[in-house]
Amino acid sequence: MGFALWIDRPNRLAWAQGTQEYRPMGGAVIAMTGQLRHRDFDRHRRPPKHLQDSFVGFFGSLEEVNQFLHSPPITRKRGTPFYAR
Repeated sequence: MGFALWIDRPNRLAWAQGTQEYRPMGGAVIAMTGQLRHRDFDRHRRPPKHLQDSFVGFFGSLEEVNQFLHSPPITRKRGTPFYAR
C-alpha cells in the first residue's frame, strides 16, 4: 500500500490518494483533524489541481498518514511529483 498526501490549509482539509497492491484506491478528503479510513476512498475522486504545490509526501500506511495529521504542523510545501499526478 502507498498513500500520497496533500494539505489544503485554507480550507483545513487533507486529501489523500492511495494504491493497494498496484490497484488505485482513488482519493479521499477529510478534515485535517479527522482520521482516514479505507472506506473514505473513492476511485473517482482526485485531489484538485490547485493543490499541486501543497504536496506533503508519501506514506506506507493509513496509520502513518493519520499520525502525521495529528503531529505539529509543517510549514514547508512541495510540488507534487510528476508520477503522483
